[in-house]
Amino acid sequence: MTRYVVRRVGLGVMTLLIMSLIVFLLINAAPGGPAAIVNMNATASQRAALEKLYGLQQPVIERYASWLWSVLHGNLGVSYSLQQPVTQVIGDYFPNTALLAGAALGLSILIGVPLGTQAAIGRGRWLDRLASLITMMGLSVPDYWLAILAILVFSVWLHLLPASGMNAAGGGGGGGVLPHMILPVGVLTFVFMPNVFVIAKASMIEALQADYTRTARGKGASERRVVYRHALRNAFNPVLSVIGLITTVLIGGDAIVETVFAWPGIGRLMVEATSQRDYPVMMGVTIVIGASVICINIIVDILYGLLDPRVRYD
Repeated sequence: MTRYVVRRVGLGVMTLLIMSLIVFLLINAAPGGPAAIVNMNATASQRAALEKLYGLQQPVIERYASWLWSVLHGNLGVSYSLQQPVTQVIGDYFPNTALLAGAALGLSILIGVPLGTQAAIGRGRWLDRLASLITMMGLSVPDYWLAILAILVFSVWLHLLPASGMNAAGGGGGGGVLPHMILPVGVLTFVFMPNVFVIAKASMIEALQADYTRTARGKGASERRVVYRHALRNAFNPVLSVIGLITTVLIGGDAIVETVFAWPGIGRLMVEATSQRDYPVMMGVTIVIGASVICINIIVDILYGLLDPRVRYD
């Protein structure tokens, strides 16, 4: 297990380096630049001075090498637009995304796994049909449309929940953080829970038809024990895979949902940094998201071995 983890970490570091190089080259190849965004009315000499200040006149490979050397020393640079260290900016935004992602992921698991289990047990019954209908809607409806609809219904028409922001001080209406979380978390849960439900149902159907469940029933085990002790445990690895995929999406911040609800998360930060050509923030967010995805994948692989004794790592 230790050798496997070390090998995966090494591959993860190489992947992160390659990804950072590709992203750095792409964002620097885009037309325009920070100088054009800082002051739209700036003269050519003023823009040249800004480019010199940011070091954008150097060859792109030299700038990448300088940036990578700073990252290895824990320095992600200074934001062009906010004039703050990138580590501080990400530190301010990332916990907000983690809060939103954790709540949405937790609800997706708490709803999707039991619902998929019961749908597999009672295939063709009303619960299975209702859950399948909700799942079809969740997989079909775009998250931005659902977010706008939720604001229209619950904020504009019913005046029940704040439409945007994270708290009252942010201009998003009354109440604290919890009321502001309800709509974005609800939208994310409605979008991602069907993925958990579909995999949980399919895995449970396969597990309930396996030889070991028939053997357990033949030995006189109760149906509850067969379902939750034998079938569910063996069916959870595929569910764990989709949970890992959902986590990687959420940890990067659902930029669309965060933007619609004006939630100060890392996804919205990336959108704003891209529109402002804020290269240090864009690269900093890329590194943080990439490292998070790699860590999540390693954790999921480790959990495979802990949950299923048949899994062996050479």
